[in-house]
Amino acid sequence: MRVIIATVPHPSHFYTLVPYAQALQNAGHEVVVAAPPGAEPSLVAAGLTAVSNGVPTPLTPANLEKVGVPDLEKMDRFADAFGFDEATRDRWDSFYQFFAFNNRMSIPTEPQPALDGLVDFAKAWQPDLVLWENWFNFGAIMARACGAAHGRILISPDYGAWSIELFAERGDEVAAIGGNPIVEDLEPVARRYGLEVDEDLLLGQLTIDPLPRELRMSQDINATPVRAIPWNGGAQKPEWLYGKPEKRRVALTLGLSNRLWQVDGDPRLPKLLAAVGELDVEVIATVTETQLKQVERVPDNVQVVEYVPLTQLLPTCDAIISHGATGTFWAAHSAGIPQIILDTDEKHRMIWTRDGDNVSVKNADRHGDSWVCAKYMSDHNAGIRVNHQTETVEEIRAKINTLLTDPTYREGAAALHKAWLDRPSPAEVIPELVQLVERHKAQID
Repeated sequence: MRVIIATVPHPSHFYTLVPYAQALQNAGHEVVVAAPPGAEPSLVAAGLTAVSNGVPTPLTPANLEKVGVPDLEKMDRFADAFGFDEATRDRWDSFYQFFAFNNRMSIPTEPQPALDGLVDFAKAWQPDLVLWENWFNFGAIMARACGAAHGRILISPDYGAWSIELFAERGDEVAAIGGNPIVEDLEPVARRYGLEVDEDLLLGQLTIDPLPRELRMSQDINATPVRAIPWNGGAQKPEWLYGKPEKRRVALTLGLSNRLWQVDGDPRLPKLLAAVGELDVEVIATVTETQLKQVERVPDNVQVVEYVPLTQLLPTCDAIISHGATGTFWAAHSAGIPQIILDTDEKHRMIWTRDGDNVSVKNADRHGDSWVCAKYMSDHNAGIRVNHQTETVEEIRAKINTLLTDPTYREGAAALHKAWLDRPSPAEVIPELVQLVERHKAQID
């Protein structure tokens, strides 16, 4: 088969897709990864063929503001009209401010040469299959434009399908406010290519889902389960990772994306570092000097490393403290270690401010997926939720110590690791992709 994998050009997105591309390539299929410009060096370094058009647009607040920032007042009016409970409100706010906004950012409504170039390539190359990550519906447009079969790969909880089901069932209740924002934003783009926005374009002909069933937001999607393989890129292994650590080792990571916004430092770090500084452990903190701005002193037992692949670090660790993004959550699963996940009770808020030509954005002090990842780990006795805003340094330290010393958490993490191993690998789902292509060809012949 000829296969296009379509993604946005941000590491937290395309890193997740590399194992699928490599599996297909290793099985003898011809694979290219198509994305707006920016991901090419990393994709080529992974031994993949990259297709893009144009030059990258810097991911700055000023550039993001141009695509239309989330309307929080409208978001609140939707939520009030739907009458969400607290948990569903978390889901809605994450969908509206992150998922829907990312779609608008990656697939702008006005014509884009970078996107037109991807469609032109698909028409010329004539793939049999297009696989697209669920944050980049443009992959479905590419497939429809060239007549290929296509399917989604979930890289996070399925906010898109959940929202489609929500508006299909209850859209009349909020019709005066508007429709599903991802549909409204995608319609003018689809029309440029002579396409209609329908269920096929929104959800694909197949969904590949690495999430546990309990984390699947959609109720109606017949998804193909798969094992999420972490990929962090290649890097030389540092000498301090060669052998077994002398003490229990804890990883502390707050993700890559946050680094774009935290010009004044990460407010979570002072408490976290104070908490681990009094424990008899070795801590590897993958943070930048900018993120440390609010920290007066880094404890002696903390080693700051701006970046080290989690695939190298986590197998040497006894636990991880993280922001609760899905990619980090999966990486910890693959290492079989318990997790401390940072989450708060505040509403998700993306506050944009402008001072002349200077644009800045401040997010709520929690990740969009932290609420669901923290609950899942707690429910399975494989992790502990920490609210760094309300809990004291002593309370946080006690929770970290409990995670490290209570065997229940290691056993829970081991059980989730086994469940992860029991899921089919990306290579094992290829026969189903071949069948999808065969069915599609039979329908159009």
